[in-house]
Amino acid sequence: MTINKSFGKDLIFPLPLLRRRSEKIHHVNKEVFLDGLAISAARVLDGRVGLDLSIELSREEVLVTGKVAASWSGECRRCIEEVSGQLELAVSEIFLSTEQFKNEVNFSVEDAFPFKEIEGEEVIDLEEVVRDSILLALPFSPLCSEECQGPDPQRFPTDTTMEKKSPEKDPRWAVLDQLKFDKDNSA
Repeated sequence: MTINKSFGKDLIFPLPLLRRRSEKIHHVNKEVFLDGLAISAARVLDGRVGLDLSIELSREEVLVTGKVAASWSGECRRCIEEVSGQLELAVSEIFLSTEQFKNEVNFSVEDAFPFKEIEGEEVIDLEEVVRDSILLALPFSPLCSEECQGPDPQRFPTDTTMEKKSPEKDPRWAVLDQLKFDKDNSA
């Protein structure tokens, strides 16, 4: 199976063109490059995202399902060393016409993406779906490992198993400690 390389503009699919084809399910298997796929300390390598999606048409809506994959890298929040990983995400999104957004008061409409219009033609733009799924899955503050002690563990300990002191009680509430309740309180 060959993977085509493309950029964000290639994630736009005109609905009339999709509807003219005889098959009801269209497959998108390509690698795209999107700028700005980064949050705090993690970013997608070269903006490269692999897509394996199916676009299913019905009369009033379009269902997009499949997988989105990307490699990411960032800095460990403790030792500031390079950390990397792989994202493989399941995608399941619905696109609706803008008229349905205006006419329907339906809770499921809030979770759908609207069709866009380019030069008078309705299109679905998968870039927003891909961006949302990748950016929400990137680690906000990655760790190289749970055991990472950081650059100077003597000065900045990260051990969370230290003994915890019980909070001091407020003396104004000490009288309440003397209250006793009947366990057999049958009325």
